[in-house]
Amino acid sequence: MDTKHLWVAIIAGGQGTRLFPISHPGCPKQFCQLDKKNTFIQAVIENFTSLNVKPTQIIVITTDDKQTDLARQQCLPRGVLSQNIVQIEPDYGYAGAMVRASQCIYLLDQEAIVINTPADQYLLANEDFRNAVKSAVFQVDETDDAVIVGTKVGDIVTAMGCGHAIYEEDYGPCYPVVKFVEKPDRNLADKIMRQGNSVCNTGINVWRAATVNKFSAQYPYKGISTDKLMEYFDNLKVAVGSFDWHDCGTLKSLYEISKKTPNHKNANLGGGTFERIDCRRSLLYADEGMELHVSGAEDDAVLFTVINERPILVIAKLSESQKIKRLAEDYLAHEDILTADFSMGARNNFVLRSNISEDVIAGFVGVNDYHIYVRRKSDGNLDAFVARPCTPKKS
Repeated sequence: MDTKHLWVAIIAGGQGTRLFPISHPGCPKQFCQLDKKNTFIQAVIENFTSLNVKPTQIIVITTDDKQTDLARQQCLPRGVLSQNIVQIEPDYGYAGAMVRASQCIYLLDQEAIVINTPADQYLLANEDFRNAVKSAVFQVDETDDAVIVGTKVGDIVTAMGCGHAIYEEDYGPCYPVVKFVEKPDRNLADKIMRQGNSVCNTGINVWRAATVNKFSAQYPYKGISTDKLMEYFDNLKVAVGSFDWHDCGTLKSLYEISKKTPNHKNANLGGGTFERIDCRRSLLYADEGMELHVSGAEDDAVLFTVINERPILVIAKLSESQKIKRLAEDYLAHEDILTADFSMGARNNFVLRSNISEDVIAGFVGVNDYHIYVRRKSDGNLDAFVARPCTPKKS
């Protein structure tokens, strides 16, 4: 694959509300730590530089000053140019942001082929992924079509949570798209999977910058939907892959892709220090400099971070994504909402105050019977103890 005119547009303007409080306005999801090596956006850069795309041919689109600052902090060390981080108004929407990125790229390279990608998803960039992207680029180079990069879905839960491109199998390497189905219910998802002629729409698509530049000159594109944009292309195609993909939209999905301990299947994220006792299938997150000691967590997320210079410790049932989302949306609308401890669908939880009683906010979402104690150590760092007494098993 000739990469001389191959560019990547990373759309990095979202908020990731269902990952609150890991993701918040001060550090949206795409800039959060994915693993010990990368943040989400850094992993995306790595995925496409593995295809020999030059970092200097990557454009990053942001929608506010904080996102732009974080993009510079995280992307410049990976070789992205400062002038290629472009801030636009937030009302463009995802499709409009892709068009705006193509306009910027067209000014730099009129022969450019653009790979558009979200900044906040996880995928395994294996040989199958690379082959799917190469097929899409080849198709665009040959025909000027737009091509979606999709992946086969292996489980019903993922199938229900994503959009699907239904395609017509006639000839390769890419197939004509017949229609889209957005987040089907269980019965429809099962039917789609059994038919076999569909892929999950990963949000990655490929087109020629010149074609989209013509579109932007003819039609309004601020706030346009992706479906409406794709209608502009006469022959929308899909490149079919079978690589591991997750949108990581919830704490549960973040847990699922994280490295876990072999016996009790716990996962640690963030740069903090952790200690676990009798925890099972739980996600622990702590910022650098914070210590988190947890006992008795089961199918829960224990999250220790800082928002607007205030430490916050949230314990949430991993399955309570909608309550987490509602809390995050309330916070976005009223940033002063986190001024005291809070509880959503939780009971019998207890916070022991110490010398930081005015500093730390404790939150409980869908969990019961937790005890919390937080202290500030002599070095100024925070140490949190979270315990849920084990209920003796009946003989």
